Amino acid sequence: MRLPLSLREHNRNCSQEAGSAPTRPAANMRPMASRFTAPRFHSRSLSVAGWLLMLMLLVLEWLAGRVFARGAVVVAPRFTLVVFADRQMPDEEWAALALTLRQGLDTLAVETHFTVGGFEVIRGDSLEPGKQFDEVISVYLHGDCRLPPQPGPYTVQGVLGWVLSDHGQIRPFIHVDCARIGEMLGQHVFGMDKNSRNAVMAEAISRVILHEWLHIATQNPAHSRNGIAKGSFSVQDLVPDYPQIFSHGR
Repeated sequence: MRLPLSLREHNRNCSQEAGSAPTRPAANMRPMASRFTAPRFHSRSLSVAGWLLMLMLLVLEWLAGRVFARGAVVVAPRFTLVVFADRQMPDEEWAALALTLRQGLDTLAVETHFTVGGFEVIRGDSLEPGKQFDEVISVYLHGDCRLPPQPGPYTVQGVLGWVLSDHGQIRPFIHVDCARIGEMLGQHVFGMDKNSRNAVMAEAISRVILHEWLHIATQNPAHSRNGIAKGSFSVQDLVPDYPQIFSHGR
């Protein structure tokens, strides 16, 4: 079962328009008389040499670009995730989610080469009035975020998470459908104790949040074929260490 993680837009994103190519200043060259006899070159030899030089320069530039791209690591600024839930989360569920989010953000660079400059995770229902943040991203968890065992298999349709785009800018608001995640995972958790189910649900929610956070941090609505930036998630994508977690719960 795979479900998409979509980018809901107020307006469609457009590709950035590149600026016009810079114009080269023109200069008139006037011939000057010389007392020395200039050596003669064959135009064909000069043309071939010029093309070879240009080709060598292009190859060197391409190689330098590849080396830089491999070594580059993008660093995101410090930010705060404020998590709001439709239904109040018990303390043990919140603790599992907050811990998994911190661990997921710490290891995100391994998968995406996108390093977090610094962050904190705050529970929305305990937010102090008037508290100020350098950069804040609001996360809204919709539906019941518990993970009870559910009979299956059956088809689950719809999106797991989404962000909003306004005039090409991806806004700092993340939405996660906990109920739909629970429908996907519920048929796999029979025999698990409560703590194991909390850990599984926390990891799945965190994966969806991190996917959507990448859209915001990079301002890029595109998806990749693999990894956390995929356009749709299976059960294994929601819980990457799926075999280990589920085998321990049986």
